[in-house]
This record gives sequence, structure tokens and C-alpha cells, in this order.
Amino acid sequence: MKHSLLKARAVLAALPRCTAMSRQTGEPCKLPGTGAGGKCRFHGGASTGRPPTHGRKTKQALLERDWTRLLLGLIASYQGGKTKFFKPGRLTPERIEQLLTAKLPQ
Repeated sequence: MKHSLLKARAVLAALPRCTAMSRQTGEPCKLPGTGAGGKCRFHGGASTGRPPTHGRKTKQALLERDWTRLLLGLIASYQGGKTKFFKPGRLTPERIEQLLTAKLPQ
């Protein structure tokens, strides 16, 4: 074997091992545990998981989206044409009332 390959193997052997245990045999994982919590890439060391997506749409973002949708609908009805962005079925009369009270000054 080449000297550089032997050196690389020695460096890998010196790394701390993964702390995960096998369910079937009870033996520890033999891979180097360099990630989060001393785990290998197979047992959760390389990534902290998928980024959270729940709760990303705040009330303010929904308000802005529906307000823009309402304005596009008004422009389309004023010009007599249709826009592909305006879906009138999504804006109920109650929602339009909420938008007007939230956006227009009293």
C-alpha cells in the first residue's frame, strides 16, 4: 500500500467511534462519529434534520397575500379582463371584510 493511504487509515482509526448501538447484535457502530452528538452520518450526525415548515405562514403574510389578491381582482374587474393570479373563490365576503378593516384606516 502507498504511504499516504496508510496515513489516512491511521487518521480514520484515531477518530472517535459512533455512539449508536445495534438493535440486533448490541454492538456499537464501527463508523467514525464526527457529527452532532458523536453519531455517524447514518445515525444522525451529518444533519440536524429537515428544517421546520410548520408555522411559517404568519397572519401578516396571509393578510398581505389576500390583500394583493383583492387588489388584482379589482384591477381585473376595472379593466374588464382576467388575471391568472386572482381566484375569487378563495376570497369570501367575510375575508374581504376582514381585509378592509385591517388595511384601511378607520
